[in-house]
Amino acid sequence: MIVPNAFSPNGDGINDQWRIQALETYPEAIVSVYNRHGQLIYTSRGYSKPWDGTFKQQPLPTASYYYIIDLKNDFPLFTGWIMIIR
Repeated sequence: MIVPNAFSPNGDGINDQWRIQALETYPEAIVSVYNRHGQLIYTSRGYSKPWDGTFKQQPLPTASYYYIIDLKNDFPLFTGWIMIIR
């Protein structure tokens, strides 16, 4: 699984979504993204639709966000930072 550390959801059609390669092969996986204050801003069971950098349908600002990916199969959690670049 390859987890990109940045994406640019600016509507230009290039790298507009956080696409995590091979995550679709883990349909029970839970993806959670938090802002710097620890507020949950995105969560998904499975990953049929990649995250577009919004919260409550509003674009998030350029910043780093913390993610946790739980594959739900006894693998360790994947954690790290994702940068939104606008």
